[in-house]
Amino acid sequence: MHPISSTSIESLPNELLLPILEACAVPSLFSVCKRWHHLLASEAMPSLYKQIGKVHVPQGNVKEQALIVDRIYKLEEKLSEAEKVNAIFRRIFTLAKSFSALVFKVQIEEKRNLTLANYSSYLLNINRLLLWEKLHGGKKYLSREEIKHLPLEKKGELFRNWIEENCGNITALDLSRVGLTCLPPEICQLSQLQTLYLNQNQLTALPAEIGQLSELRGLYLSQNQLTSLPAEICQLSQLQTLDLSENQLTVLPAEIGQLSELQYLYLNQSQLTALPTEIGQLSQLQVLYLNQNQLTSLPAEIGQLSKLTRLYLHQNQLTSLPAEIGRLSKLTRLYLNQNQLASLPAEIGQLFDLQTLELAENPLKDIDEKIRQRFRL
Repeated sequence: MHPISSTSIESLPNELLLPILEACAVPSLFSVCKRWHHLLASEAMPSLYKQIGKVHVPQGNVKEQALIVDRIYKLEEKLSEAEKVNAIFRRIFTLAKSFSALVFKVQIEEKRNLTLANYSSYLLNINRLLLWEKLHGGKKYLSREEIKHLPLEKKGELFRNWIEENCGNITALDLSRVGLTCLPPEICQLSQLQTLYLNQNQLTALPAEIGQLSELRGLYLSQNQLTSLPAEICQLSQLQTLDLSENQLTVLPAEIGQLSELQYLYLNQSQLTALPTEIGQLSQLQVLYLNQNQLTSLPAEIGQLSKLTRLYLHQNQLTSLPAEIGRLSKLTRLYLNQNQLASLPAEIGQLFDLQTLELAENPLKDIDEKIRQRFRL
């Protein structure tokens, strides 16, 4: 028997290599395989797991990346990183096969190896098809005999031209609960889109191309895994409602202040620790939800929101409020319960339209007497 070189061993797909490693008996081969088994378990697979994390959370630290990846793929914490990679790829392969009958027919052509390039390719094309099936006429087109048996990658290549030919007039699109882990950049081709629902998916980021949806009025992204927003979001000059509730945002880009038509902003139940001063530039904002975050203070610029009627700040870590809050002359409801406020600025007494002031579960010691009497505190 001719000895098998390490080069030929290295060329095998990882998923085929592992059973060989367990069964090989030839001493010369065993020594090579033993080394590869160690590399796979201790170096190759953990490294791949970290790279997968960067695909989903480019700006986050390793811990944040791992947390998000485990949530997306519902991985048990007790699994090793090598076991997690195998679980992730099993899911990706299963999804890919469900979208294309030929996805595994030619082993070499379809590259089933556990590599980052193959993971990224499968991920993008799976999400293209998830989106495609929700577009008017998309499912019917994909079921055509000459289309449905194409490999996944070939189908993905058809997507851009198909959208261009069939989706020019779409004004509303509901992609809630379809399993998206990324939003394909082709979304920018829906140039007439006014309302886009992306609630309850597994999105960790938005493509820069989202900024090209210049007619968008409503963007709904609640219950995803977003950790950041692209600066290009500022290009949505017609946007009136932005729902980012129940995500993993820790900061907002300064560019959010350029959404000059924004009226409703939902940022509740995320991980915000601070607000950019540019929040004060949202001159049309009427309703702002910031409850259930990690805010310890507010920028003085919040007092510039002259049209704000409702401000939800409960369940944060606020220790004080800026005096400029007294400039919110249209404010009717202010929720401050479950914070760390020891005092209130006397300027709150200037809010003559204020009807509701919630303060429960704060260690309040110093409250202006006029405020106390007015709200029976």
